[in-house]
Amino acid sequence: MADQSTYKKILMTCALLTHCFLQAQTFPTKPIKVIVPTASGGPSDTCMRAVAQAMQTILGQSITIENVTGATGSIGLSKVASAPADGYTLVVPSAANTASLATRPHNSFDVITGFKPIGKICNATQTLVIAPTLGLKSVEELIRYAKANPGKLSFGSIGIGSSQHLVGEMFAVATDIDMQHIPFRGEALAATEIAAGRVQLMFMAGAKPFMDSKLVVGLATTNKDTWAPMPNLPPLAKTSVPGFTYNGWNGIMAPAGTPDQVIQVLSKALSEALKEEKVRTVISSMGNMPGLGTPEELSEQMKSDIYMFKKIMKDRNLNFNE
Repeated sequence: MADQSTYKKILMTCALLTHCFLQAQTFPTKPIKVIVPTASGGPSDTCMRAVAQAMQTILGQSITIENVTGATGSIGLSKVASAPADGYTLVVPSAANTASLATRPHNSFDVITGFKPIGKICNATQTLVIAPTLGLKSVEELIRYAKANPGKLSFGSIGIGSSQHLVGEMFAVATDIDMQHIPFRGEALAATEIAAGRVQLMFMAGAKPFMDSKLVVGLATTNKDTWAPMPNLPPLAKTSVPGFTYNGWNGIMAPAGTPDQVIQVLSKALSEALKEEKVRTVISSMGNMPGLGTPEELSEQMKSDIYMFKKIMKDRNLNFNE
């Protein structure tokens, strides 16, 4: 026969499950805050704001966006991880964060254990862009210019150990060119420096608006095939850098411990929002393609990222912790 302490544990467990069930039944009952761990104007920020507008109508509650930059997103990620696990404080990580975790694990927030996935907002290619002042029109011309001017090129990223940084390093190794890395707190800030010619190139996750405004010149994408939102750019793998491919993403996550029922409510709202034509148009304008908005899709993406980035680190003998 169970003793009194066992009964108390059973009652506490039942009470907790009942609380979670009731929370999911009524969720949300107040505004939701979403932390974007990059600067405003970038792909994560712009796509999340479009999705938020649609999700507000679906959920019946307002959604506010706050940009918290720094440390390749770790500052914003940490802020959300320490928030109550009730679904009212969310975060928008990206491939930059899985790259940072894989390449600099001691200095990066663990997005795998610190959060629960809600869903992927978008799938992204990275676009190799250059400064208009270079006057170059192809990947081949860029490589020839770099080899004729060793040490004179710099490339931007959204932070040390980010996916943009890693892809830039991969490009330097694959083409045997010398480049200096310059980190920024967002692609919009980097685009300004590239436009001025103070930074010569970058692999951007949200390049299309900067290309459309003539701040940067696009040369190629990292998708293995022609990328639908930018059909005029060749895949990098089909230029003079065969086999060079990479794809990024943006998603929404909640603190670890958030009830599964709440995750399901948020994921359903995200999935429905991503079907709306207005949202899909905004995502396409960034040069990206909508995700499915499911926890499973985002979870598999992050696992794949970690495996790939660690393999690249090993294959290229790169160490960003030094």
